[in-house]
Amino acid sequence: MSPDEHKESQEQDLIRYTSCGFHCFDQCVLKVRVRDGRIVSVEPDDTIHPGTAREGEHGADNLSSLSMVQYRPCPKGYAMAHALEDPRRVIHPMKRVGQRGEGKFERIPWDEALDTIAAKLLEVKERYGPYSILHQPYSYMGWCSFPLSRWFGAGVAAWGAHSTNGFQEPQSWVYGRDIADGMVSLGHYAFTQDETNIFDSKLIVLWGFNPVSLMSSRVSHNLLQAKERGIPIICIEPRYTPTVEVLADQWIPIRPTTDVAMMIAMANVWFKEDLCDNDFVERWVEPEGLVKWKAYVLGAEDGVDKTPEWAEALCGVPAETIEGFARLYAKSKPVNLNMSLSMGRQFFGENPARASMYLQALTGNTFIPGGTAAVETGLWWGRLGGSLPWVDWQQKRRTYRAPVLMAMYKWPKAIDLREKLDRGEITKEDFNSRIGNKADNPAPNIQLVILESNDHVNNLPSMNQTIRAMKKVAFTLVFAQYADAPAARYADILLPQIYSAYEGRNGGCGLHWPLFTTTLNLGSHFVYRQKCVDPPGEVKPNDWIWTQIAKRLGLVDKYNPRMADVADEDWDQAVEMLYKEAYENWTNRKDIAPLNPPDWETFQERPVFRFPMEGEPYYPLKHHVDAGENPFEGTASGKIEFYSEVLAEGPEYLRNHDIPPGTGRCYGGGELPPMAQMTLGGRDTFFSENTGEYPLLMSSPHSYYRVHSWLDNNKWLRTDCYRHAVWMSVADAKKRGIKDGDGVRVYSDIGEMVGPAYVTSRIVPGTVAIHHGGWYVPKKEKTDLMPDGIDRRGAPNLFTHSEDLPDTVVGTFPCKGLVQIERLEDGT
Repeated sequence: MSPDEHKESQEQDLIRYTSCGFHCFDQCVLKVRVRDGRIVSVEPDDTIHPGTAREGEHGADNLSSLSMVQYRPCPKGYAMAHALEDPRRVIHPMKRVGQRGEGKFERIPWDEALDTIAAKLLEVKERYGPYSILHQPYSYMGWCSFPLSRWFGAGVAAWGAHSTNGFQEPQSWVYGRDIADGMVSLGHYAFTQDETNIFDSKLIVLWGFNPVSLMSSRVSHNLLQAKERGIPIICIEPRYTPTVEVLADQWIPIRPTTDVAMMIAMANVWFKEDLCDNDFVERWVEPEGLVKWKAYVLGAEDGVDKTPEWAEALCGVPAETIEGFARLYAKSKPVNLNMSLSMGRQFFGENPARASMYLQALTGNTFIPGGTAAVETGLWWGRLGGSLPWVDWQQKRRTYRAPVLMAMYKWPKAIDLREKLDRGEITKEDFNSRIGNKADNPAPNIQLVILESNDHVNNLPSMNQTIRAMKKVAFTLVFAQYADAPAARYADILLPQIYSAYEGRNGGCGLHWPLFTTTLNLGSHFVYRQKCVDPPGEVKPNDWIWTQIAKRLGLVDKYNPRMADVADEDWDQAVEMLYKEAYENWTNRKDIAPLNPPDWETFQERPVFRFPMEGEPYYPLKHHVDAGENPFEGTASGKIEFYSEVLAEGPEYLRNHDIPPGTGRCYGGGELPPMAQMTLGGRDTFFSENTGEYPLLMSSPHSYYRVHSWLDNNKWLRTDCYRHAVWMSVADAKKRGIKDGDGVRVYSDIGEMVGPAYVTSRIVPGTVAIHHGGWYVPKKEKTDLMPDGIDRRGAPNLFTHSEDLPDTVVGTFPCKGLVQIERLEDGT
């Protein structure tokens, strides 16, 4: 094709705009070029500053622009388009013809699939009762995500969340506020910050936080500009990450699960050298709890002075480094402390989570411009620029509210233990305690599992337990794009999953995010996700699927009345018209009309609307400060509390109460110190009692090239750009005769895998890393430990335990596991 012909073909291309639509906590704008019904390219956002190589270089005043910046996609957004025509993709409804786990299916018509699902829902509800149906991924934070639950009269809700477990509860103990109820009337998540709040700080601390790999391009962009402005950035974590390489002025390597020891030692320096912000502490910190924690830190309680030398022996950070960092921190107000959510997702993770809040309180950084409250910053949720258009689906009032009967990640344990309960081997109270359910609550009997648009088999702790659970229940329904995805292999009915970003009219009537969607990091804009291409085969939108099931159950007039009579061929157009109606109603609102939004037809040319983001950046609790309100009115004292009276009540109280009352959140019959301490022992910690047999502590950090396990099989994100391997330190590898690239066997008491080693100085000795989301791909070789086959790809959740009681309370979402590693005999 000549240059002129190429230009002519481009001019004839259909241009569409969309966003990824997956929960990597952003909605980057994707410009999609469609030719002859196929996507030929995915390009960056050109709805603002087109052709600008690097924003922020056109004047210091514009460095802190909140809304007028591009959202540039990461490799995941670009590579996803190449999967649409993947010949391996599931494009028809299928039913299992082998055993669960074999991954053998045959094609069936949609009517057969839908009839089977409806019949199984009725059968299971009739036989096992209303608490027998479990839908994921979003039955969490007190919700049940089963789309028909409210009218079908069955379903189970759960507490906690994948991302925030380990931080959500400590936040409520210390600040009296919960992440789930943190949204205030003006659209701020109470404890978070606008990204540009960092420009008001004098020191940025990224503790276990790797935004270059995990957050939006705009977060890293602003951090880089903060660095160029001379604001020092210090990274504390066990690996030399891309964030350390690109942003850090100093990297402080630390042993995982020992961070709280360093934090305690920092406070030790502050107490002894009078470096606390005493005015802030006197005004906002509850004094009796502070006295107790100070006594612990200085050794008055147990005779052990928690000095930097004490911490060095535990965390591996030199005492002089701890001392220097503590003094710098105390004298650099405002300090922008950003804690990784993974800090809470480990055994005793509530300790560093609480201690990080203490550090900010002691130095007066909790709610000032440039400061943070040390919670929720791992998500960087900021304020919303304004209200979005919202479709009125005219759903009917609910007739059933699913009760909260477990911690959200405990559903496999609830299934796995149910046999023991039914045989009388454990009591109902013990069963409930172990899944995070109050002792006198009903015990769920989950017999129908629906995994929609997720892979809980691969991504929950204790993978073999999840596999056992999927084999035990009466029926499993899975939505997936590939039949060999770990969850899909355990489906009775396997439904094809649409790619919402490019193919979809998933309108938001059920589980899925609406087509008007905004970022979670800073809602300065919203995107209307336009349909780019038709899906292949018989792939259907999820909303369509649930509408057809609702018809069979007699619920369609309650679930989706406005789409009940729409023919299949008119579905997309009908959804479009509902969104047009919503948009036009939105443009006529009194608060929106002054912003001069374009009419619908003009908006469709570039369907991105940006709100003006005026005023100073939002910092934690700013809304409450501006209103003259007490931000800590949720605690008993009305102040920041270092000591939890609830935890001090002990195991018997915790197993018999939900906290707060009425939430369904029950910590089970375990123990956790009522204030942040360095707790030795436990499961899967650097100082666990199991380190003799399994001496290496595995972490499972997120990958730049996946969202959880999604895209792990994408050919564009493998081999030359990403090396999925077992990270090992040089010292640990040398001890085992392992060289870079050697095949290794990784094993523990609950799992086993083989894969290549990556021997590097970028990780602390005594620890290893296997990136989260690697698919469980079983070998033919099976063992008692691995009855479905030894893993040959690298799925770290084979090694993460779902055990907590009695050593600690129910509530964290563990992402670490103790392992041993040996070189394979042939080295491959």
